[in-house]
Amino acid sequence: MAYKLDGAKFPTLEELVEALYPMYADKMTEEEFKKYAEANAEKS
Repeated sequence: MAYKLDGAKFPTLEELVEALYPMYADKMTEEEFKKYAEANAEKS
């Protein structure tokens, strides 16, 4: 299953978090971002 968030598509949720977390680091912890990404990413 692929995950898409902020216009970027990744094969796994872990890769999405690894790539996009630095843009959110000042707003939330990595664990919070993982939950946010899981809830808001488009799954395909």
